[in-house]
Amino acid sequence: MVSIVLVTYNRAKRLKLSIQDILKQTFKDFELIICDDCSTDSTEAVCRRFAAKDNRIKYYRHASNLQMPANCNFGIQKSIYPYIAILHDGDRFKPDLIEQWYNAISKNDNVGFVFNSIGTTDENDHIVHSDNQFNEGILQHDFLLKKVFFRNWYFGSPVYGEAMVKKKLIEKNGFLKKRYGFYADVDLWMELLHSKDAYYCADTLISGPDKSLQPRLFDDDLIKEFLYMFRMQIAHRKKAFKNKPWDLFKELSICWSQALISLNFRLLLLVKNFSFKSFVKASKLLKKTFIFLASWVVILILYPLLYPLLKTFKFIKQLNSRPLLTNTMWAFSLLVGEMRGMSQI
Repeated sequence: MVSIVLVTYNRAKRLKLSIQDILKQTFKDFELIICDDCSTDSTEAVCRRFAAKDNRIKYYRHASNLQMPANCNFGIQKSIYPYIAILHDGDRFKPDLIEQWYNAISKNDNVGFVFNSIGTTDENDHIVHSDNQFNEGILQHDFLLKKVFFRNWYFGSPVYGEAMVKKKLIEKNGFLKKRYGFYADVDLWMELLHSKDAYYCADTLISGPDKSLQPRLFDDDLIKEFLYMFRMQIAHRKKAFKNKPWDLFKELSICWSQALISLNFRLLLLVKNFSFKSFVKASKLLKKTFIFLASWVVILILYPLLYPLLKTFKFIKQLNSRPLLTNTMWAFSLLVGEMRGMSQI
């Protein structure tokens, strides 16, 4: 009854754990479609070993790298069941993940997709943080789209790419759009929320390592991400309020205000990380919109002042998080390092 689409790229070691978790699910009536986006590590060998032992597994390897949206769409097109569970390599899944998802989506006609609380783990796969955003149950589409997605100044998504969706809805709404890159799933959730509710499982059913332990294997450009999200937000607000001109005007005004806050915050992050090359590259991405480019120019002019200020703030924040008696030498060495860095600007 469920087609599990597991997208993967160059994570053979962690992928093994993900597949093991899927095969231990309490819900047994599924097919597992593994979509390998032309990995260069031992992913193929890992997948073929599992596929040889369990006929529910179908492994596909692409001859070239398609990127996440096309890779995921391929798996959805190969699926045979009415419910699609989209999962990502490297994550860990509780044994009742698919069962909870299936019970929620199959018993509620107007639910288009199901998602859940996500956990962050340490190097031993122990959960150190859970992102519990809602209470268990149905989230009305107007609430989730207009009060959550449309009111997030950073343009973030409460759904982290892994969910169970009704296949007919994906086919109706045109699959994941390649033009939004790795963030194409965010566009899909907003598209579904124009007419369908969502269901939230409050249990932390999925967990994954902190970014510092498992670096992302895709383009993690802060400004490119911003532009993807901004374009999505504009498109979906126009669709949601197309018959209400005054409300649409207000929403677009709010969206542009949020965009300026979000963009300046991301530009400051580039300054804080001293990613000057990335900061310069950002101008090429922002040049088509005058007001965005103007923000970039202002921060560029202030760069010599902002960098030491933000680095000093980071130093003080770290200092306050450590016990006084154990951080004297650490503080001295860090301060010397920061001063050397500032002198090179």
